[in-house]
Amino acid sequence: MRQDPGVYGFGGITLVSEIALPELPLIQHSGAIPHPVHIRLGKVPNHRPQAVEIDPDCFATPTYYWLRIHGIGCYLVTNGEEIIVCPDTGARPLDVRAYLLGTLFVALCQQRHLLPLHASAVSSRKGVVAFLARSGEGKSSLAACLAQRGFSVLADDVCLIDTASSGPAVVIPAAPWLKLWRNSLEHLGRQVQGLERVFSEDDKYRLPLADTLHPEPIGRLVFLETNPNQRSATEMQGLSAVEAIPLLMDLTHQAYVLQATGQLEQSFLRCSRVSSQAKAYRLIRPWGLEHLESGVDVVEKFLREP
Repeated sequence: MRQDPGVYGFGGITLVSEIALPELPLIQHSGAIPHPVHIRLGKVPNHRPQAVEIDPDCFATPTYYWLRIHGIGCYLVTNGEEIIVCPDTGARPLDVRAYLLGTLFVALCQQRHLLPLHASAVSSRKGVVAFLARSGEGKSSLAACLAQRGFSVLADDVCLIDTASSGPAVVIPAAPWLKLWRNSLEHLGRQVQGLERVFSEDDKYRLPLADTLHPEPIGRLVFLETNPNQRSATEMQGLSAVEAIPLLMDLTHQAYVLQATGQLEQSFLRCSRVSSQAKAYRLIRPWGLEHLESGVDVVEKFLREP
């Protein structure tokens, strides 16, 4: 699995990696790279005794994240600067990379004081609009439909927001692909042939996106709700900033790690900053792919309004 280091860009972060990451764009560079994250292959030491036990295979502090995935490998993220990966014997490289670019990347972003939300996001005249929901609620399918209608996708599943600057909170593009299940791809008229799986044994695939995007201010928050008993049209409801803050905290990736490691105050402040800037809504939709296009019609009209 070892190779000469490659330099990749992901979510505004430069990764200097001993592991080939074909899912990400290579960066052409010369000379020193400012503030890189190094991804190394090597033995991961046992977790630190002072780290908080998240579960028997995960230990963390605000600057340390140790994770064991049986059959895949052991990972360590420290100080937002380094990830060490020790694959298990026989682990498939695709699965090792899937965790690296998912769970471990989120931990890295947390350590770098970014806000990683469970959201897809698109650019619009209202600024960036983030669609927030748990996994399996249709965020990626919605983003894929909006991409087909001409909207640029900045985020899929992990929406990174930088709240640290004195200017507006901005969404950092982190969507070189959309992760979609086979049935969603087929509904969109796309075939899985030629697409890479996310995990070796899942029927979920990466659909590449071609846009080259730049950070943009967050403008709207749309919390997705699916009502299996609803058969009426999709409904958009306004939310107050106060109502949005706990929803944002709950829909922050690895919120349980922040709580366990004493970082709820920082999470509250970041979410408050976003909520004070972006108007919030609740989108209530019927359940099922057969209702997807009618729901997208409502969302597109909302996005194109002045």
